[in-house]
Amino acid sequence: KLWYQRRVREHYFKQINLSEMVKRVAAEVAPDSDIDSEVEFSDNPDAESVSETESIEETAAGKRLRLAKQYLSKLENQEAREENDAEANREIIAHRLQQDVLAERGRLEERISKRLCILDTSRSQLRRGHRLSPTCVALTDSHIYSASKDGAITKWSLVVEGGGRKVCTVRHPSGKAVFTVAASTDNTLLASGGEDKKVIVWDAVTMTTLKTFHKHRDVITCLVFRTNSHLLFSGARDRTINLWNCDEMVYIESLYGHQDHVTSLDSFLQERVVSVGGRDRSLRLWKVAEESQLVFNGHKNTVIDCVSMLNEEHFVTGSQDNVVAVWHLKKKKPVASHRNAHGPGSWVCSIAAFRNTECFVSGGSSGGFIKVWACAENYLSLSCLKEIPMVGTVNSLAVNRGLIVAGVGQEHKWGRWWSDKKARNRIVLIPICVEDEVDR
Repeated sequence: KLWYQRRVREHYFKQINLSEMVKRVAAEVAPDSDIDSEVEFSDNPDAESVSETESIEETAAGKRLRLAKQYLSKLENQEAREENDAEANREIIAHRLQQDVLAERGRLEERISKRLCILDTSRSQLRRGHRLSPTCVALTDSHIYSASKDGAITKWSLVVEGGGRKVCTVRHPSGKAVFTVAASTDNTLLASGGEDKKVIVWDAVTMTTLKTFHKHRDVITCLVFRTNSHLLFSGARDRTINLWNCDEMVYIESLYGHQDHVTSLDSFLQERVVSVGGRDRSLRLWKVAEESQLVFNGHKNTVIDCVSMLNEEHFVTGSQDNVVAVWHLKKKKPVASHRNAHGPGSWVCSIAAFRNTECFVSGGSSGGFIKVWACAENYLSLSCLKEIPMVGTVNSLAVNRGLIVAGVGQEHKWGRWWSDKKARNRIVLIPICVEDEVDR
């Protein structure tokens, strides 16, 4: 069995995305490289063609070089339509290539804190689709998915006029509480988990079940898909993280190390996942392909509830001592933190980061606000940009460049320690914008 699992894992991770390979080679093809002077830009499409015999006999290195040249030529032709100056074209192409490579590696950083605008909060949309407190939300370009303690999963459309219109509601097969949902980037798969200890994969279009995985021995607390992939990570109270290949619908492996419940997960572009372990007060970065992990410690005598990745090198956490913290890949302790983030008597129970930027949002258990935060340019300090009034417990958050989605309820998702009768169980949509993107 172990041999089979290793073979499946090796087969899965050796499948290299062609576009990633082309961009990696393109980054290496620089003016000061050692490549022969024959490697030049060409406007003649015949110069790029290769006969069947040549394509069979060419080496792997030659093929990579040919693909890189074709990619560069394609970019040059696109930019030439807008600007005829050859020298300006080269500069534009070089900048675009650099941005593509950084974005592909998860190291692109765009400063948006001065341009991020929270539109009039009176335009926030309140959507009631759950009888009990919502526990989780997932956001894609066209849809929102939410689930609650009543065992219902609701799909909302952002495409129709007005946005946030309910498409359908399905019941979890067991009827028990659903604590986490995750949607793939291409909006074709949805995963859910909760009190029944099962990971269920759904067809996100028809909302029908495709596969049910039975591996965890306790309540499933968190799910996340790797960006632009169907690799699924699941965390549970059994202290394990499981990996699933949702293309072939097979189990890959389990990751061990946490000494308490896995309370939150996040993943971005690389074959990595970051997790927090509740009362073990640790944050771990798992390098799946390398079969290694990095352990971070910073919070004391508390529970870390949530984590989100800003990029591949920086991530943010929220904990029950009411602290939001920023972490760096090469530092074992937080590089910045902010105490009393959501007021006295509250704690940070949800967090979501704007990818490849310095901004993130957090929600409190009873603080009355959703807060938008920004990291300083060197990530050594934090500042609050905006406070959005919110009555109730913010159990889950999801963001993109145009929207903040919050799952707000009368109760905390993990218990019934209190019930705020002034709050309503609802999904809140808060419109936002980045100024220059609006101008364009």
